[in-house]
Amino acid sequence: MKFSLGFIGFGEAAYNMGKGLRNEGLEDIKAYDVVMDKEGPMRDTVLNRCRDADIKAVFSAKELVENSDIIVIAVPAKFTSSTADGLKPYAKPGQLFADVTTALPPVKEAQATEFAKLGAEYIDSAMLGSLMALGHKVPILASGKGCKKWHDLMTPYNMKITLVNPDDPDNTKAGEASKIKLVRSVFMKGIEGLIVETLLFARKCGVEDYILSSISNSMNRDKFEDIALRMAGADLIHSERRSFEVGESMELMKEVGVEPLMAMGTKERLARTAALGLNQELHGIVPKEFEKIYALWDEKKYS
Repeated sequence: MKFSLGFIGFGEAAYNMGKGLRNEGLEDIKAYDVVMDKEGPMRDTVLNRCRDADIKAVFSAKELVENSDIIVIAVPAKFTSSTADGLKPYAKPGQLFADVTTALPPVKEAQATEFAKLGAEYIDSAMLGSLMALGHKVPILASGKGCKKWHDLMTPYNMKITLVNPDDPDNTKAGEASKIKLVRSVFMKGIEGLIVETLLFARKCGVEDYILSSISNSMNRDKFEDIALRMAGADLIHSERRSFEVGESMELMKEVGVEPLMAMGTKERLARTAALGLNQELHGIVPKEFEKIYALWDEKKYS
C-alpha cells in the first residue's frame, strides 16, 4: 500500500528515522521543522539533513499535514501539546498522527481524544532506544486506536513496532506506551548516572580497573531477572546495614572530591525500606518471588 509520511520536527531522531525509511524504499517522505521559518544556522542544518536523507523539505505545518497520510510528531516533549493543537485545523479523517515524544501519558490521552473528534487517530509511540544508533529500527511500543494500522504499514519498512495489547490493540489508551517508557527510563537513565558516579569515584580512588572487572563479574554471572529478584528481596532484609555502608562510601567520596548525588538517593531509598521493619517481620528470610515482594510493598503502602 502506497502512503505518504511527514515529520513534524526534524531533529536528530526524526532525521535518523527518516533516512532509514528512505533507504528501505519509502519514497514519499516530507519534513517540516519550526526552525525553517527564519534564516539561520539551525534552518541550514535541517535543510542539509533533508538533502542528505533525500527527504522533501516543506515550509509549513499546513502543507505537510495536508499532503501526508501519516504524520510523525517528533518535537521536544514540552512542545507536544502546542504542536498537536497547531496541527488540528489541517487534520483529515483517516490520518494517523504518531507521537514519538516523551510527553506525559495524560497529554497523549487528551490529544488522542481531540484528534478522534476529527476522525484522525493519534498513536502513542514510545521509543525504547537510541534513534541515533538504531535509526528507524529502534524498538517502538505503541498504544491507542490506530496503532495496529501504524504497525502494519511500517513493518514492511523494517520498523520494530510492538503493540502494548496485541490481542486488542485498538482498545488501549494513548499514553499506555509512554507510561511504560517513563517507568523504564528511571532505570535506564538512573543506571547511566550510577555508572558515571561509580567510575568517577573509582578513578579518584585509583581503582577503576579493579572496580570495572569486579562489577562485570558480578553482573555477568546471572540473568537480569534473577539479579532484580535477588536485590529486591534482599533489600527488605538488609537495607538498614546497606544504608549505613553507603553512608560510609559517601564519606570517602567527599574526601576524594566526588559529590555523592546518586549515592545520596540510594541511601535514602535503603533507609525508607529499613523503616518498614520487614527484617524482623520476615525473621530475616528473603522472599523468593516478585509477587511476595509486591504484596509486602502494597501492605506497607511503600512509596
